[in-house]
Amino acid sequence: MKVTSTEFRKNLFQIVERALQGEFVEVAHKGRVVRLVPGDSPSKLARLIPRDTIRGTWEDLERAQQQLDAEFFDAWEEKWAPKG
Repeated sequence: MKVTSTEFRKNLFQIVERALQGEFVEVAHKGRVVRLVPGDSPSKLARLIPRDTIRGTWEDLERAQQQLDAEFFDAWEEKWAPKG
């Protein structure tokens, strides 16, 4: 993000907070550029966002895929099979 010194003055705390979160911040002042860099950068692992995951073995995943395929096929047959 690049801001002017006037914008920086108006939004000082929000811009500093964004820089602390790891966003690249440059402030332009009288034709020169000042970069804001946090003194202690958090590690990449600390910035990871927790996500839901699937736990299990490859066999569990294969079995789940087969079950999903069977459910899909049954639903397809119910909708598109010739009536008779």
